[in-house]
Amino acid sequence: MAGQLQARRPGSASTVRRVGIGLGLLLMGGLAVLLWHDRQARIDAAHRQSLAVATGVDRLLHYGLRNLERALSGIAADAAAWAALSPDQRDLLLDESISGVVARQQELHSIVLVDAQGDALSEGQGDPEFPQWHARSASRGGLAIGPLQAGDTGGWWLRLALPYDESRWLLARLHTGELAGMMRDLDVGRVGNVVILDRDGTLLARVPDGDGEGFTGRHLDLPEAIRGGAEAVTRRSTSPLDGIDRARGFSAASGYPLVVSVGVGIHEALATWYRLAAVSLGVSLLYWSGLAFLVRRLTVAERSHALLVDELSAQADWLDQAQRAANTGVWRMEADGEHAQVSAHTAAMFGFEAVEAAWPVARFFSRMHPEDRERVQLEFARAQASRQPFVAEYRVLLDDGRLRWISARGGVVGDARGGGGQFAGTVVDVTDRHEAHARIERAEAQFRALFERNPLPFWVFDAQSLRFLAVNRAAVSAYGYSVDEFLTMTILDIRPPDDERLVRESMLQRSHGADVDGVWTHRRRDGSLLEARVFSSGIEFSGRPARLVLAEDVSDRVAYERDLAWRASHDPTTGLPTLASLTAQLDALVKQGHAERYVVAYVRLRELERLAPTLGQRIGDALLREVAGRIELIGERFGLACHWPGQSFVVVALDPSRRAELLSELEQAIDAPVELEGGAHPVEASIGIAEGPGPDETAEQVAGHAALAALQAWQEQVPVMAYDRIMAVQAGERLMLARRIREALDRQEFELHFQPIQRISDGRTVALEALLRWRQRDGGFVPPDVFIPLAEASGLIVPIGHWILEQAAQAHVRVAAQGHRDVAIAVNVSAVQLLADNVPEVIREVQRRHDLPRGALHVELTESVLLRRPQAARMRMLELRGAGVGIAIDDFGTGFSSMAYLRNLPLDTIKIDRGFVHRVHADERNASICRALIALAHGLGLGTVAEGVESAEELEWLRRNGCDQAQGYYLGRPAPLDRVIESMVMAA
Repeated sequence: MAGQLQARRPGSASTVRRVGIGLGLLLMGGLAVLLWHDRQARIDAAHRQSLAVATGVDRLLHYGLRNLERALSGIAADAAAWAALSPDQRDLLLDESISGVVARQQELHSIVLVDAQGDALSEGQGDPEFPQWHARSASRGGLAIGPLQAGDTGGWWLRLALPYDESRWLLARLHTGELAGMMRDLDVGRVGNVVILDRDGTLLARVPDGDGEGFTGRHLDLPEAIRGGAEAVTRRSTSPLDGIDRARGFSAASGYPLVVSVGVGIHEALATWYRLAAVSLGVSLLYWSGLAFLVRRLTVAERSHALLVDELSAQADWLDQAQRAANTGVWRMEADGEHAQVSAHTAAMFGFEAVEAAWPVARFFSRMHPEDRERVQLEFARAQASRQPFVAEYRVLLDDGRLRWISARGGVVGDARGGGGQFAGTVVDVTDRHEAHARIERAEAQFRALFERNPLPFWVFDAQSLRFLAVNRAAVSAYGYSVDEFLTMTILDIRPPDDERLVRESMLQRSHGADVDGVWTHRRRDGSLLEARVFSSGIEFSGRPARLVLAEDVSDRVAYERDLAWRASHDPTTGLPTLASLTAQLDALVKQGHAERYVVAYVRLRELERLAPTLGQRIGDALLREVAGRIELIGERFGLACHWPGQSFVVVALDPSRRAELLSELEQAIDAPVELEGGAHPVEASIGIAEGPGPDETAEQVAGHAALAALQAWQEQVPVMAYDRIMAVQAGERLMLARRIREALDRQEFELHFQPIQRISDGRTVALEALLRWRQRDGGFVPPDVFIPLAEASGLIVPIGHWILEQAAQAHVRVAAQGHRDVAIAVNVSAVQLLADNVPEVIREVQRRHDLPRGALHVELTESVLLRRPQAARMRMLELRGAGVGIAIDDFGTGFSSMAYLRNLPLDTIKIDRGFVHRVHADERNASICRALIALAHGLGLGTVAEGVESAEELEWLRRNGCDQAQGYYLGRPAPLDRVIESMVMAA
């Protein structure tokens, strides 16, 4: 109804608004086009006016300058006649002629005869600038126009020049005020102006501007066309002199190098147009105001009409909404008793879409379910005949097969014409109620099936008495009680006796809404226990509050989780707690105030890792468990104990005063051999002791201090060492130095210095030893014996070694370029680098990349290589020999090398340690050792290099005793490669 009423609302306001806006826009567009064309026409007229005036002024300027040119030409002609008739009087007559012309031509200041340099040859002032301008300023008639010149008493002169003869000219000075006089009284408007300029754009005269003295001499830009030779041009521009926008015309048709410019003010030319635009704006405003007034009046009228329609439709909407909200329809019987009037909702309930004026009642009965139709027809006929109320509930079958429940009521209402009442009533869709009831019945059936057939124990118990109200078959099977037995029990009967308090507390929490479900211990009928995960929910059972419980047997899972928890905090091999578990327990004791101070002993077993590879993993684990058992007993007596991953243990004495006793028992436990299948196995250990905790110190940090002390004891080969803060400082410094080494490698802070190795027989340099240096920002160096061992321990020696080999190869290339291809570069390779890295392959790659010959690189190894892995070292040395690399043993005589290894190794040279070379000429013991080493090397076919030669006496002794080569400060200190190459070139 409301929609129909809305559709009939008039739309006159919107129509008038649309048409009015369209006409207004069309009118505005037409006015805008007319105004634009009128404005352009006025601007074009101003351009034409400016060009016409400029052309006229240019013509006057032409006549004026032509008269001056004729006057000067007359002087020249008269002078030529006088030269022929009276040569003696020529100059006097010339002066008189010039004076006469100047007197007649008031615009001229003077006329002077000048030579080519501008020097005056007659009475008057010359012009030093004359040579610069007269040649380039001549006009077509021969008159040259020069630049402006300031007058003696103010004002400006325009210089003019006309040839007098082959080497002399008549120089005239024209008052620029005369030019301004030509332009006065011209019709250029109130803000218009006329300007005369030369071809360079210099302003010669301007009106209105007095006599032009205000702007004369200023430079103005001329149009490109005028500069290119055009005679007339127009353009619009804003004057740089007064800032006025003008339509400007330019004329340069006089034949002289001058330009006339006339400007007509744009604003003045558009004065009438502005009035026309104002009138047009007023007409537009008047139109839009009238349109707005008309639309407003129509809108108010439409709103009044809409309010009336809305009031009518609201009543219909209320009734429609009420019927929709209640799923209700109404009907009324016609007087014939066979037809009825029904509402749209009533028709929709029966599946009818169209609404008719009168419906046959039989159509509604045809929609009823066959099982309900006859019953409803009888009840309806009886009520209609007896005029009694009609009440019925029945089903309706829709066309799509859906079923709908209808509740119908009816009776006699009102007074009919003729004295009787009409039979009318309502129908209500109660399908939702029936479906909800059906769902409840299905849910109850499903619950019963779920409850009874669930594979997990299910039961219901009273929330107050705790008595079982219902149990399923799974509960009977799992707990061993029958259903009847369950119904005589409470939930306390399936719990251990000690849990009664917990059960009642949980029920109390349930009453306050808390969730206390979890894992509980239950007891079966046979007395065995199980771990059950309980899920419960509050329900109403037979009108009483109850709890529905589902119990899952998780005994195996709980046992597994307990085992996992134990494994997470204990070492599986020894059975002892882990360090994390011990430190957490220790920190908790300190926090709770049960341990203010304690002593931590870190026990690090020695050489245990060799036992498993030797005797087998089973024997190794057995020995470790035996030691762990001893440590565990000590931990029980003194406090705590744990296993540190590897072969280490931690024991804590909670009483610091028992420190000595703890150490004594630990030493006794370690000293006793372990009896195993293979016999008695001694155990050695290093023990570190630390006491704590200090301020803001955790148990993990104290254990770390003890571990640091044990490491120091292991390095110094002592059984026990107490922690000292200096150890932490030293360890921190080593860590910091290791980090600095890595950063130095990334930042390329390392450099190589080279020390020459000379052949003793002739003093020729045969090799350069590359020595690694680490330069600091202050210019100093970190000693190699400080950072190289740490680089070896951290593994950084491998990338550093790669860098050294690359730099050594580049050094050989540079040395060879200086003519010393036979000079080798010797590089020190540590045992770590040789055994951990594929050095031969790296060297071959470097040789290939830099095209190095065989023998270009030498490798110097220490004797420790032979001690660690002799067979692996020999294989690497054979690969180096195959790559053409010379091999030397460095610091020979200071290690413990076997002569058998020395015999079988692919060596080229042995280097005698500097300790034996020092004062070899005076120390007989050192001399004996050196003779033996030289003889040994020569006997094996090896060369010898003496290190650390610092005096001529030492070098002479080595020469006499057959040493092959030498190096040392006496022969050359380590230096950068550039300095070494320079010294080699000078020596050659």
